[in-house]
Amino acid sequence: MKPTPIFDAFSLESPENEEFAEKHSKVGGVKADEQIIKLLNPTEFIGECDTTKNWRIRHGAFDRDTSIAIPVILATMLKNKGYDVDFSLPWGLPHSGDYDLEELFAWIDKLAK
Repeated sequence: MKPTPIFDAFSLESPENEEFAEKHSKVGGVKADEQIIKLLNPTEFIGECDTTKNWRIRHGAFDRDTSIAIPVILATMLKNKGYDVDFSLPWGLPHSGDYDLEELFAWIDKLAK
């Protein structure tokens, strides 16, 4: 859905700018603070901070905006650290898909009991 370089636009018109703006900007961009950049990767914090023990991750199989690798890596990392992960790739759903709210609420209710 987005042209190369995917997240940043060299002219800084992309809302996801600043990770690489300093080095490649054509308009004199400034790189974001290192602490802010670190926050962009939640995997840095798995097992290193107070993290919920239960995760429900859904990624539409027809998602054209986010690579299927992203939720697979997240779910795998969480499982490898001992977290309870309910992971699914709903068939036919896009990035903005409805991931069955009734099922989500039932999952939450089960955990709350």
